[in-house]
Amino acid sequence: MDGPSPVLAELLAATAPHRISAGTEVAVPGCGFGHDAAELARRGLRVTAFDFAPAAIEGAKARYGELVDWRLEDWFTTEEGPFELIFDHTCFVAMNPARRVEYLDICATRLKPDGLWLAVLFDDTNGRPGPPFSVDMEDARSLAEARFEVLHLSRATRSHPRRAGREFLVIGRKK
Repeated sequence: MDGPSPVLAELLAATAPHRISAGTEVAVPGCGFGHDAAELARRGLRVTAFDFAPAAIEGAKARYGELVDWRLEDWFTTEEGPFELIFDHTCFVAMNPARRVEYLDICATRLKPDGLWLAVLFDDTNGRPGPPFSVDMEDARSLAEARFEVLHLSRATRSHPRRAGREFLVIGRKK
């Protein structure tokens, strides 16, 4: 994709009851070329985007300049935060499933009290072994519930055509 994911607007619409407003501090772990991070910034959010791949951060800066605070850092080791919101578009499913609990623990520590974890996850990877690694919706709920109150869990309806029918949305509030 060469722009923000269509599912981003759907996920943000689902957050409407939680009153995310301009200036909200957002972290985007595993930002890649930064399409979604830049879109969040265009919507008035204060975005810090992380990736450990130099090519990803260089590409994001080349595309979007200083619209976002781009960080060449590993989400597992950064000392940045806490944030009001974390937007995760496939970072969770990109890593080895053995690291998911650790990842969610880190997300919870990087959030302010009552902060939100917004995630777009895959439950179908077309039979490929991964990455990305699929996760069942109920397994995702179970993993999240140790750290987050799950406020929203639904199938995505506005995915990119290549991902249609294979993504779901999660919104969790830090416990």
